[in-house]
Amino acid sequence: MSTDQRGSSHGKVCSLASARADRLARSLRSKLRDYLQSDEAAEGVGLGLARFFPEGLHEELEPDTWRLAADWLAFEFMAPLWNNLALQMAGGPSLSPAERAALVAWTEGAVPGFFRVEEVARREARLTRLPDQLPFVARTLGAAVRPGNVVMTWLLPTESVFHFGLHAALLADGLAGGLCHALAVEMALLGRQRPQATWNDLYRTAWPRIMWYLFLLGSGADVTRIQAPPGLSVLWDGQPVEGAPDWWREVASWVRTCSDMDARIAENRSDGAERLWWDAALALRPRKANPQSWLAAVLYVFRRYVLGDGTVTQADVAAACGVPASAVGRRSRQIVKALGVQPFDLRYVDLLDADVRALWEIHCLSALGSGLVRDLVDASALSPETQLAIHRMLRDMARRLRD
Repeated sequence: MSTDQRGSSHGKVCSLASARADRLARSLRSKLRDYLQSDEAAEGVGLGLARFFPEGLHEELEPDTWRLAADWLAFEFMAPLWNNLALQMAGGPSLSPAERAALVAWTEGAVPGFFRVEEVARREARLTRLPDQLPFVARTLGAAVRPGNVVMTWLLPTESVFHFGLHAALLADGLAGGLCHALAVEMALLGRQRPQATWNDLYRTAWPRIMWYLFLLGSGADVTRIQAPPGLSVLWDGQPVEGAPDWWREVASWVRTCSDMDARIAENRSDGAERLWWDAALALRPRKANPQSWLAAVLYVFRRYVLGDGTVTQADVAAACGVPASAVGRRSRQIVKALGVQPFDLRYVDLLDADVRALWEIHCLSALGSGLVRDLVDASALSPETQLAIHRMLRDMARRLRD
């Protein structure tokens, strides 16, 4: 991926290889864009846009605004049938073997981020990503960039080079500092769930939230006033627990299965429920005594305390798991006390969950002193239910003003 040339023959070979890679990337990007706008992908794209943009906004987008989500929709969002849209396309008959292999490579190896342009030579740009300063060299495929620009895109690996993704745009001058602060806040939140998370993990996981910060930055908001609220981190780092009894792993598998059955599309609830179980196991070190009662307790705590589902009862969960309601109550109290579980606990909820995003918007608006939230004494001291009610009120008022 270097731009250095070592003699005329070497340059000619590199140029031919680059030209072939460029043709493949151009053709495949065009086909993937068309697929995302096809009837075949319409259901998955609709669900993804509803998840990508804050509640209600996806229905009011400017015609081209959805392109902000294009790469995330293609390579990260888990559409119906539990596959991303790029892989769904790869399973179809319209691609050549080379295109199919490239599309799989893009899905597995796409690198999202904000990249500062250090140097431009021919059709390649030397880049460093914010804020981790990782270096990349990418083929621009005609995008007009110059040194000093910050490019927002996903870099797609094709053979020995990267190419700019489906959507590439320049960040307005002067916004990089605020953006880096916002990224640090998001990494702090993600780190509570995944202590070993990388910047790649953050960009892929939180790309929709990061795009929301761009709207704040574009409005002139001082996002440096937004800070991650205090909170605990998980005990379990996602790695196999040395010496863990087999039944702990069995309970983890049951928790995932039951959470998936109860979840809406793409809420990733099973990830949070499994983290809750392993944290409970590591904190309480339970001995083998009716694993079903621990399963029931984790499911109850996750739905009632973490997700704020006031409709679930101990008796309901006990009946589903075949254990006494008293066992659910006893175990759940142990878990809540040991872990200090909070409503919408950021250790155990998907950061893209609709309610979590609404609560985060209220937190950010309060920090910025924006709108009606400015008049609240302390938004962070309000209950999640009250904050969600305020969020709905603000959304309704915004819609009425637009109408």
